[in-house]
Amino acid sequence: MRESEARFRAIADDAPVMIWVADPTGDTSFFNRLWLETTGQTEAEALGFGWVDVIHPDDRQAVEETFFRATAGKEPVRSEYRLRRADGSWAWVIDVGQPRFSANGTFLGYVGSVLDITERRAAEIAQQEAQAFIRSIFDSSPDCVRVLDMEGRPLLMNEAGRRIFGLNEGAPVTGQTWDSIGRASDADKVEAAWESVRRGKTARFEISLRDAGGEERCMDVISAPITDHQGKPFRILSIWRDITDAKRASDEISRAQRHAEAAADQLSSVLESTMDSVMLLDADWRVRYLNENARKLLQVGDEALGRVFWKLFPEEEEGSFAKHCREVMDRRVRSFFEDHLSSLGRWVEANASPTRDGISIFCRDITERRRAEEDTLLAQKQMAHMARHDMLTGLANRMFFRECFEEALNESNHARMAVLCLDLDGFKAVNDTLGHPAGDALLRQVSTRLIQAVRSTETVARLGGDEFAIIQPLMESRDEAFRLAQRLIDTLSEPFSIEGAAATVGTSIGIAFAPEDGTSADELIKAADIALYSAKSSGRGTYKLFDVAMHAQLQTHQQMKITMRDALAKGEFELHYQPLVSLESRCVSCCEALLRWRHPDRGMIAPSEFIPIAEETGLIVPIGEWILGEACRQAARWPERVSVAVNLSPVQFKHRNLVRAVAKALSATRLDPARLQLEITETVLLDESEHNLELLQDLRRLGVKIAMDDFGTGYSSLGYLRSFPFDKIKVDQAFVRDLPHGKESLAIVKAVAGLGQSLGMTTSVEGVETEDQLAVVDSEGFNEVQGYLFSRPLPAAEISKLIAAGSL
Repeated sequence: MRESEARFRAIADDAPVMIWVADPTGDTSFFNRLWLETTGQTEAEALGFGWVDVIHPDDRQAVEETFFRATAGKEPVRSEYRLRRADGSWAWVIDVGQPRFSANGTFLGYVGSVLDITERRAAEIAQQEAQAFIRSIFDSSPDCVRVLDMEGRPLLMNEAGRRIFGLNEGAPVTGQTWDSIGRASDADKVEAAWESVRRGKTARFEISLRDAGGEERCMDVISAPITDHQGKPFRILSIWRDITDAKRASDEISRAQRHAEAAADQLSSVLESTMDSVMLLDADWRVRYLNENARKLLQVGDEALGRVFWKLFPEEEEGSFAKHCREVMDRRVRSFFEDHLSSLGRWVEANASPTRDGISIFCRDITERRRAEEDTLLAQKQMAHMARHDMLTGLANRMFFRECFEEALNESNHARMAVLCLDLDGFKAVNDTLGHPAGDALLRQVSTRLIQAVRSTETVARLGGDEFAIIQPLMESRDEAFRLAQRLIDTLSEPFSIEGAAATVGTSIGIAFAPEDGTSADELIKAADIALYSAKSSGRGTYKLFDVAMHAQLQTHQQMKITMRDALAKGEFELHYQPLVSLESRCVSCCEALLRWRHPDRGMIAPSEFIPIAEETGLIVPIGEWILGEACRQAARWPERVSVAVNLSPVQFKHRNLVRAVAKALSATRLDPARLQLEITETVLLDESEHNLELLQDLRRLGVKIAMDDFGTGYSSLGYLRSFPFDKIKVDQAFVRDLPHGKESLAIVKAVAGLGQSLGMTTSVEGVETEDQLAVVDSEGFNEVQGYLFSRPLPAAEISKLIAAGSL
C-alpha cells in the first residue's frame, strides 16, 4: 500500500493537471504539486477547505453547494469556476471528482482533477454553437425524423414529423406510433425493419399514410439502430422522406453516443477523468497504460499493452517526437512540446514527464487548432489584400489608392506628377439594358484595358462604381498626362463584347497636377474630381485640366442645392399647365402640370437647371408631393371632363410613401381619381422593375390613370406595354418634328397609333407645332395632341380661361 501510495503521489505530481483527494467528510487530504504551483498555496493552506479561498468570489458559493450536495449523495462532482493563479490572474478550470468506494461498498471520499480550460473555453463555446446548429438542422429538416424505443414507441420527433401527425408545439409525441396514420397492410414490413434494426442493421422501406391534413402520402423510410457505448442497439432512428412528388431520399441522420465507464482502480479513475490522452511507458519503451483518449488518438486497443511503442509506430522512432521523449527519459526533466505524428496524420501538444520506472506522456490532439491557425493566417492575408483592393476588378481601391498617393508624394518630394480621375459615359445604359452581371463584366474589361494602357510606374485604382483614377509620375512635361488621357479615351471608346453582345461606352477625364493644384492626396483628388465634373458637363468623351474657375462653377452648383432646400418652404415654386386637346371634340381634355421656379434674385429658372439637382439630392420627393396636392387642387376647379397629368420622377418610386402621397392629395382635394393621370418614363421600369411594377399596381388600385411618357425613346418600350397595362401612351416629340415628310417617323407614328387601338390605350402625341403635323396625327387616329400649335404652358389662372373658351 505504501508503494502504491508513493507511485500515486509520483504520478500525480508529474501530471499536467491539478489532482486532489478528499475524505468522506469532504475535507481535502491531498493536492498535487501543480495545484500548489498554480495557486501559490502551501499544502497546509489548501487542505481541508482552504482550497475555497482561491476560487473567485462570484463562483465560490455555487462550487461549495455543488461539492456538498455531491458529498451528501456520494455522487460524482463536476464544476467549472475561476481559479486565482499565484500571479493574481484568474484561470477558468473544470473540476471533476469521482467517488471512491472500498471493496465492501464503504464510501472513501473523492479523487479528482482540475484542468485549466481558459484557452479551451472558446473551443467549447464553438462546440456548443455547433450542437445548437445540429439541433437546428434536426428541427428544420424537411424530413420527419423520429427516435423510437426498441418496441417502436416514439420518444422524440422533429417539427416536420409533428406536422405530419398534426401535433402542436409542446404536445407529447408518445403514443404517436406510425400505425395511427399508416396502413395496416404495411405492418409486416415495419416490424421486419425493426427486427433488422434490433440486430444492428439498417433497414429501408416505403409506407403509405394519411397525414394530418387527410392527404395520402408515400414515405421512403430509413430505420437505423442507435447504439450504446458497447455498440448494442438501444434506440431506433426513423427518417421519413416524402416521395409523393419524387423527392430524393434524405441523408441519414445518425449520431452515435459513447460513454466512458469508470475505471476499476484509483489510477485509472484519475487518468480517465482527464481530457488528455495519457500514455505510460517503461524504461524499455513498452506501453504499460493507455487511457481511452489515448487509444482513440493512437487508434489501438488492448493489444498494444506490453508492446514497444516504436514497434507500434516505427515511422516515429527517428522523428522529433521520439527525440523529445528520449530527452525526458535520459535527462529526467519535464518537456512540453508540439509535434506532428506522421503515422497518424495528427498534430499533438505533449507534456512528457519522467516517472520512477519510465515516462508519462499527456497528449492533446491540436490538429484542428493548427488547421484553424493556418486558415486564420491565410484569411488575414486575404483580408489585408481585400481591404486594399477592389473585389470585382482586382485594382487598388480608394483606401490603397490614397496610401499610394501619399507615398508617391512623399517619395517624390513634391516632384511633378499627375492624377487622372475618369468615369464611364453610358455605363448606366449597359447596366439597364444588359443587367448588372453584364455591367460587372464590362468593368472588368475596362480595368484590363486601363492596365494595358499605362506604364508599370503608374497606379490604377477603382474608386467605386464606374469611377477610376490613375497616378502618373511625370518624367518630362504635362504633355505626358494629356497623351495618356487621350490614349485612355481612344482605348475605352472601342466596342466591348459582353456575353456575345456589343457594348460601347466612353470616358470623361479630369486631370490635376502636383504641386500646382495641390500637395496632398485630398487636394489633388478633389481638383481632379472637379475637372472630371467639368469634362462631363462639356459633352463627355473628353478631358479637362483643373483650373480655379471650375471650382467656382461647382460651388455655384452646390449653392443651388442649398438654395433649393428652402425654395419649397418659401413658396418659390409654381405650376404651369400645358393643355392636351381631344382630336374628336377639339376641346381641352387634360392639362399637364409643369414645375417652375421663380427665384427671388435670378427670376425664372429653367427646369433643366434645377430638376436634375432635385433628383440628385432627393428633394424631388417633397417637391413631388407638393406638385400632386397643388395640381389636384387646381384640377378640382375645372370641368369634370378635364383631367390633370402629373409627371413622376424615378426617384419618387424609391420611396414607399408615393402611393400614400397620391392618396392624400386625392383625399384632400376630393378630386375624382379617374381625373388624375400619372406620367412615367421608361426609366422607372428600367430601375428595380419588379418593385416599381408593384407600386404601379398599387397606384392603379387607387383609380388613377397611368400614362407612359416619351414612348419610343427607350430600350424596350413594347416589352413594358406587355408588363403593365398603361392607360395612355404619349409619343415623344422627336418623332413629330420631321412630319409629314420623314418616312421613318411616319412609319413609327402609324405603328404606335395601331398599337394603341389594338391594346385599347389612349394615344397622345407631343410637340405638334404645325397644321401639317396635326393633319398626319389626326389621319392616323390618335386621340390627343399637345404642342405649341395650341398653347404654350400657362399659369393656373390663364389655363382656366383657355379651358372655359371651349374648342381650340
